[in-house]
Amino acid sequence: MPIRYVMNRAKRFFIYRVLHVDDTPHRIALGVAIGIFIAWTPTIGFQMILTVALAMLLRANKLVGLPFVWFSNPLTIFPIYGPNFLVGSWLFGWKYSWDEFERAFARASHFQGHIIPRIQAWWQATWPIFLPLWLGSLMVGLVLGFLTYFAVLYAVVTYRQRWHIRHPSPAMPEHQLPKR
Repeated sequence: MPIRYVMNRAKRFFIYRVLHVDDTPHRIALGVAIGIFIAWTPTIGFQMILTVALAMLLRANKLVGLPFVWFSNPLTIFPIYGPNFLVGSWLFGWKYSWDEFERAFARASHFQGHIIPRIQAWWQATWPIFLPLWLGSLMVGLVLGFLTYFAVLYAVVTYRQRWHIRHPSPAMPEHQLPKR
């Protein structure tokens, strides 16, 4: 797929699925920030549930954050969680390397059979990298979520101001129109 096509689709998605949502700018921005934060945590399989639960708890928009958790999926484990693991290792002051991260995930992906033995094997293989992965994921997720909140808040407010300038309501008095 050409990059221009993908960028146009992403732009249209953001405009029509985020900026046009009928909610307050704060709730929309917080919903997207929660989705980004959860996407950067190693909770694949539970991310949609966690996003909705956290959005309910923080009174954010529950739906706008859901598509953003799809950034992390089995195909993006290494580009997302690898740097998170290295950040967590650095924060702990441990001398882990990228090779240890790859070996843990390689061991975890070779197990076959029923679900319970696979989950047990997954935990045994990934336990040595568990703490740095989670610490790094939480730190990177918090930073990205924080930045996303303010970027989306600015985008929603700016978009709505510009939209009202181009599409003034006939019932709105002249003195209430946004300034150009």
